[in-house]
This record gives sequence, C-alpha cells and structure tokens, in this order.
Amino acid sequence: MKYQLFYEDKKIKWKIIEEKFMNATMSLDKTKHYPVMLDQVLSIISPQHGGTFIDCTFGGGGYSQAILKFPGTKVVAIDRDRLTQKHANTLVKKFPKRFNFFQEKFSNLNQVIVPNLNPKAVIFDLGLSSFQLADKERGFSFKSKNFFLQLFH
Repeated sequence: MKYQLFYEDKKIKWKIIEEKFMNATMSLDKTKHYPVMLDQVLSIISPQHGGTFIDCTFGGGGYSQAILKFPGTKVVAIDRDRLTQKHANTLVKKFPKRFNFFQEKFSNLNQVIVPNLNPKAVIFDLGLSSFQLADKERGFSFKSKNFFLQLFH
C-alpha cells in the first residue's frame, strides 16, 4: 500500500492507493519496478557517453535496463537473490553481447569481474526492495507471519 497526500478544501488528508508489487509468482509483464533515484544516478554516471558499468545490486534490473538503453554501454550485474535470475534472463536475451549477470554476493565482486575491466561506475542500491517487502513468503514483509521474530532474530 502506498499513501498519497492530497488537499481537499485546504485540509490535508491521506488517501490509500492500492499498488501491485512484484513477488516471486508474478510476471514482469503485469507489474512495474521503479528503481530508487534512477534519474539522479543516470545523471551522475552519464551512460550516454558509453562505457562499462557494474550493477552490484541487480534486483529487478531497473538500473541495468536504463543504462543499456544507451548505445555503447555494457553492464555487468550481480545479485545473490536467486529470484533475480528471471529478470536477468530478460536482459541477457535482449542484450546478449552487452549484459552479463552473475548470481553472487557483491562481496565477491573481485571473483566475478575480469582484471582491467575499467568500469565508468559501480552502482550499489543498498536496502530493502519492494519485491522483498511485498512477498510475505520472503520473510521481510510486514504482512508475513512472525515478522517481528524474523526481524530481531
């Protein structure tokens, strides 16, 4: 659920907006993924000039997909979450020579990246994702049974 602030007769009220979040059983076609601060990140890394970029927290692939829209770019992406593989497969099919994905922890980045890669930027989008919060089976959701036990365990 998302709350939206709106004004009615100059009184502040909150309106609940129902939004679909992606979980492990949903398809990419039916849901939307919005990477946090995408425009700001793109303005800093300047993919319009080409180059190789490393996406260390691939998730739903929002940053990687936005970078690959620019010709002359390549992305090496990693994520330890096994459920991100299906998102990565979509980009591998679309950009077979420009996108590589490794299911690995970003702490093992040195084992995945080839020497002398010389990336223009290395991106870490740290924190929880809407995928993790929306799917109560993943254990991060506020809707999951025993949420507080899992949070403080």
